[in-house]
Amino acid sequence: MPEPQTFQQLRLLFTDPIQHDYEVIRTVVLFGERVTVRGEETGLDRTTVADKARRFIEKGMLGLVDERTTQAGRKPHPFPEHIASYILFVKYLYPPIHDREIARILQRKFGYATNHHTVNHFLERHPIPVQLPLPWTTFHQFEDAYQARWAVVRLYYEGWHKRSIAGVLKLSSKHVWAIIEAFKRDEFAGLEDRRSRPAAHPSMQLTLPFLHDVLQVQQEYPRAGRFRVRGLLGQRMEGEPPSEATVGRAMAHNRAHHDAPGPWATDDAPMAEGDDEVKEMPYQPLYRHHYWFLDYRYLVRLDGTWTYSLCVIDGYSRRILAGMATAHQDTVAVLQLLSAALGEYGCPAAMVSDNGSVFTSDAYEGLLADLEIEVCHIEKGKPWENLIEAQWKVELRLADAKFERATTLEEVQALHAAFIETFNTTPHWAHRERDDGLKTPDAVLQWVHGRELEPGQLQRALRETQVERTVDRAGYVSIQRFYIYAERGLSRRRVSIWLYDGRLQIAHRDAVLAQYTYRYDRVAKRLRAIGHPHLYHTAYASPQLELFELDDVQWRKVWERDARRRHDRGVQAASGAQLALPFTAMVALLVALHGVVS
Repeated sequence: MPEPQTFQQLRLLFTDPIQHDYEVIRTVVLFGERVTVRGEETGLDRTTVADKARRFIEKGMLGLVDERTTQAGRKPHPFPEHIASYILFVKYLYPPIHDREIARILQRKFGYATNHHTVNHFLERHPIPVQLPLPWTTFHQFEDAYQARWAVVRLYYEGWHKRSIAGVLKLSSKHVWAIIEAFKRDEFAGLEDRRSRPAAHPSMQLTLPFLHDVLQVQQEYPRAGRFRVRGLLGQRMEGEPPSEATVGRAMAHNRAHHDAPGPWATDDAPMAEGDDEVKEMPYQPLYRHHYWFLDYRYLVRLDGTWTYSLCVIDGYSRRILAGMATAHQDTVAVLQLLSAALGEYGCPAAMVSDNGSVFTSDAYEGLLADLEIEVCHIEKGKPWENLIEAQWKVELRLADAKFERATTLEEVQALHAAFIETFNTTPHWAHRERDDGLKTPDAVLQWVHGRELEPGQLQRALRETQVERTVDRAGYVSIQRFYIYAERGLSRRRVSIWLYDGRLQIAHRDAVLAQYTYRYDRVAKRLRAIGHPHLYHTAYASPQLELFELDDVQWRKVWERDARRRHDRGVQAASGAQLALPFTAMVALLVALHGVVS
């Protein structure tokens, strides 16, 4: 058979595509024929001839195999060797790293632009084998703290994410953030060691005495958090107590090993969506005695009856100016409290309260109007506008556990007074970032008073609801033509008598001594009757025992003087009802009452 003279004739004899491709490039590879001339001879494009020749030179006869059957779709991206090895190193070092993060690292470290899709395809073709951890120095293994911080900064500026830096160097994300922010603020000076603790700071603060002190506070205040516990420790320890974090660790240790009370969880319903947003405060105090805030709080039930906490605070300093635990939620209690606060601290610019009936009464608003104090009422349904609402949470944490164990009103009143003292003398959350270093409400308010009252101005404003009297030696006070019992232990002391809406109360300072009902003649402006006495046990009770104990029938707590004998000195002896009768007459009376014949 004669040899074909042209490539087209030779093509008819080929039995394999590889044989065809080799014949196309044979003269180019062996004899150096130009690809342009060979393309014209074979009828193929010169680029096709050149590509086949290149693949033959690189891979031999395997380079002529049709790659469309083995590598369909997009061709893999050929990374340079040093880039490919670094991608595998980073993935080996920290497997959770994201492909986008690797692409950013390659751009910043090598100036090599790629994308996360290309990185992902590369890692799919080169899966990471299971291997032992690579040798790598973590943050706390550095001997030099400066070098450890520099490692954090270097990785950050190479493109690593903060969470990845924390994971690969094994430290907290918060610590990573602090190091980076310090470097941005102070540059390389921010990497220097600037520990705030003194040189003599002990390496281990959880000593047994300290744990014991914390345990005692936890047991006494089981609902207090670490901020409040640290403040209470400051009153018991000499010097500055350890940090809040250290106190928190001590509390956790006591819970785990000493049966300390666990973290307190409120019984309130979970907040609805949007309730955690910062609410607008229309009455934001700008200086001391700008706004005072006043409100009641349900405290505890005693014998089925609620006892209330009534307090007034200065909004700027958060100091409780006056407070009382009372069995009545009425206007008289509010007026008593305001009288004590105004007499001690002067007048504020405005008084803020809710829209309860006691705070919209004529007596309350009239008193503030007479003293030129602006009356402010919060909007209905927005309790957060009254700043005292936030302080009730402090009372709940510091004192409610003790209130719940009390059995009498006197115990509740004593605990309430102790709570006010604790509240005013421990650090307050609102003052933790003050520049002047004042942390407690007492320290912030200092000696500052509000607008001073003129002499007698407060008494004139309260002239229709409050009068003052001196207790006689038998414990009685005189009001118009009545003698009523107050408290024998306050003999020769001044007490306040409050009259409002048919109820008469006798009080000394913030303690209610007795309560009566009365009937008032507005035309004659005189008391017509006083009755229904109710006496309270207080800390002012006389320690001296009575010579003769009389029951409620024998002991007359209300004596009415005869108007015709008002100036008769002999009638004044009725004020000493338990001492008015001679000794022999008293003995005879007791003998007769008990049926004993003398």
